[in-house]
Amino acid sequence: MKVADAAAYIGTSETNFRRLVDSGAIRQPLERGGERLWDIRDLDEHADSLPRCGEPLANEWAGQTL
Repeated sequence: MKVADAAAYIGTSETNFRRLVDSGAIRQPLERGGERLWDIRDLDEHADSLPRCGEPLANEWAGQTL
């Protein structure tokens, strides 16, 4: 999908979306005839990697025993 649609899909502005791409938080787009397109699976992967409110990050538990 195009940048405006991809940004809307993850609930952010196009400016912030571009920052996320530049920082590597979201994969670079695919290219088709000079057109930049984002794969919905990459956007879903990004969303799946985000922590939920009130839950510890996965790596906060690293090395700890119950």
